Amino acid sequence: MVVATDFPEGKLRVFNPHSRFGAGEWIGLGDFTSPRGVALDSFGRLLVADYQPGRVHVFGLTSSFGVQSVRAVPGLSGPRYVCGTPDGGFAVSEECGDVKVYDANHKLLHTLGKKYGHSFGSPAGVCVDAEGSLLVSDEQRRCVVLFPASGSPVPVVSEGLRRPAGLACCNRGRLYVADAADHCVKVFQYRGEKHRRKDTSPDPSPSNREA
Repeated sequence: MVVATDFPEGKLRVFNPHSRFGAGEWIGLGDFTSPRGVALDSFGRLLVADYQPGRVHVFGLTSSFGVQSVRAVPGLSGPRYVCGTPDGGFAVSEECGDVKVYDANHKLLHTLGKKYGHSFGSPAGVCVDAEGSLLVSDEQRRCVVLFPASGSPVPVVSEGLRRPAGLACCNRGRLYVADAADHCVKVFQYRGEKHRRKDTSPDPSPSNREA
């Protein structure tokens, strides 16, 4: 399933590959104010960060793309990016603020800033790796920091980024960072070997090449 937020239209777009015309089609769902990040939780429900009202919407989809069991988690200040956590909860970043972590019942567990004594510039992308650690990109400080279940935060990427935004990781120890300033995705190896980077972009301009 391919899902994207449509900020100007206030919709969630889901791609249906089985349309009657055979070429697939995008279906608009929901009625959001300013949807930003989107992710799945460990139960397969969609998570949508709605920036202006300060909420994360949690809901399921039927086989015919109907919305069901809608719930809104309020009390956020400019939520931007969201990701599911292994226990069924989620983590969400707040612009120029902190990263809040919720449990499966959508109760606030803690913020990363207070739990780890860490100060963010402007937290952006969030993801959870195979070991259950949270990774957060910091747009203002141009870095990515790993927050383990126990222990101190670890900067895993501290150079090579201009404006890190969206974030994803895989079980091979690779980290994928969308750099909004360089208009590309940068790939880092943050586990198992020395960090390395590879930029992937359709634009071969000098600004996107390795130095």
